[in-house]
Amino acid sequence: MRGTEARGGTAQLPVTGGESLRHKLSSRSGHAKAETEGPSIPLVALNPSDRLTVLYGHPAASRIAAQVLVDRALSGQPVVFLDGIHAFDAFIIGRLARSRRQQPRKVLTMIHVARAFSARQLERLMSQCLVGALERYQARTAVISGLLETLCAPGLTDHEVRRLTDRMIESVGHLTLQGFSLLCPCPSVPMPTAPAHRLFTILRSMSNRCVHVYEVQGKVVTEEIPLEAIPVYTEP
Repeated sequence: MRGTEARGGTAQLPVTGGESLRHKLSSRSGHAKAETEGPSIPLVALNPSDRLTVLYGHPAASRIAAQVLVDRALSGQPVVFLDGIHAFDAFIIGRLARSRRQQPRKVLTMIHVARAFSARQLERLMSQCLVGALERYQARTAVISGLLETLCAPGLTDHEVRRLTDRMIESVGHLTLQGFSLLCPCPSVPMPTAPAHRLFTILRSMSNRCVHVYEVQGKVVTEEIPLEAIPVYTEP
């Protein structure tokens, strides 16, 4: 497979498939016993009718998203992963597969990863490439990682943050209307004054599942927020 950087003008999703991911996994396999498990991570199962699921509030949101990837892959369903913050870790995916007594390659061949290195690149992948990639790999689910974090990078003007936010939201709406399922892990919640706060608020109001991830006495727990408890976003 070719490289994974999103470049301007491209209309095709640059992905890394199973071969390079398996190579990465095998190169780290000697460190398996040195890995610390940390607190156990609760499972969140996606339903076929889920369109936009937001996991937010704790770094474990990324690990929960990884479990969803493994579950989808083991059920024979391809998944596309847009990675804006280098959150995808083939070693973790492999370890989760082994915990289910499955070979990592069975999972990794079903996951198609594209990396973006800025909010501009991530937005471009979402608006110009993602639908085509989902159709090409016959996938119905996409994980989008780094939406909030990339918007907080230095160098973006307020005008550009707003423009990118509008285009990202437009892409999310377009994808869900076509029947695709999107999972957006948000490990932290932006402050009200942060550039990404508007995007976070709109995503929550658009979601049909919103799951708060937090830690109590060293244990990670999840709480599904009733949709009626999520404020409807209105422009100030």
